[in-house]
Amino acid sequence: MNTPKIDATDAIILQMLLKEARTSFTDIAKECHITVGAVRMRYKRLWREGVINGEVTLVNPHCLGYRHIVDLGILCDSEHEKEVAAYLESKSKIAQVVTHMGKYSFLAKAALSDLNKLSSIIEDLESNPKIKHVDSLIWAEAINVEFQSNLVIKPLPRSSEKLTRPALTNVDQVPIKLDEIDRKISMIVANNARTPFRHIAEAIGISTKTVIQRYRKLREKVLTKSTITVDMNKLGYTALADLYIKVINRSKLTEIYEQLLQIPNVIVIIRTLGDYDLYVAIALEDLSKMFDVSEQISKIGGIEKPYFFLTRMVPCWPFNLFAPMLESEALPKYFINGSSKPEELEPLQ
Repeated sequence: MNTPKIDATDAIILQMLLKEARTSFTDIAKECHITVGAVRMRYKRLWREGVINGEVTLVNPHCLGYRHIVDLGILCDSEHEKEVAAYLESKSKIAQVVTHMGKYSFLAKAALSDLNKLSSIIEDLESNPKIKHVDSLIWAEAINVEFQSNLVIKPLPRSSEKLTRPALTNVDQVPIKLDEIDRKISMIVANNARTPFRHIAEAIGISTKTVIQRYRKLREKVLTKSTITVDMNKLGYTALADLYIKVINRSKLTEIYEQLLQIPNVIVIIRTLGDYDLYVAIALEDLSKMFDVSEQISKIGGIEKPYFFLTRMVPCWPFNLFAPMLESEALPKYFINGSSKPEELEPLQ
């Protein structure tokens, strides 16, 4: 794949938009010491070259009543993979089925309001004679698990921002009942984060002031982070290292978590319940970087030998897994990435 040429100014623009997709071109221009027109031209070029491929607002599933996100590791014989894949796609209770390159044939996800339903889902899957076994790994939380500022966008060096372990987010979170207006606003910005407030107001038939007020309220709990999505391949990252960690003593979990965050390009950390305590995703420029990552992790005390596997780099990151939950109270069939068209943002005020 041809990697677009990105200079330091492009990298600053990407960093600022990854941190907050609704950052105005005026603020970006001040940071980059260029004109607003120059920012606009660069922004459109990054879209045209496919470096930016979406502008999304991440959704908190816990506030929508889905307290538990579960990874399902599904094992079958290779000769049955096509049949099992079709079977999994037909199941309404699971989503985001992907072929796995590690110990499992497939990975899938389930979003549950009641964890007691997990056993019946696994039993149902294992009733298929072509599925040998299903393992589960429960997420301890589903938001604040992605770290855009830890992604190195060359030619800039790694950000000096101090990253720490976020507080657990699904503890005592009461589900929020969205009315139709809240739901419509959330659905629009979840899939097109930079949509001007006046356009949202026109589409829904309410005032711009009301949209702004409701948006700010939604950002407190439901809409957790506004960000662009990028094609990681076009930033020079060709592989993703998936790492599962079991800690020796869970009282050291915070310390281990924060040491992992000191490793460049650790872009996802999820605390989990099950056979492993942490899932970590690390962006790799090439397979040789895996040896550097392994060496850095080996220096972190308090963990058992981690389980690694490699996958192709995802074309769209950060993930926007939970936006479809806004469309219905029912469990969505698929979790999909949002996309949007490049458009200049109106001021927030």
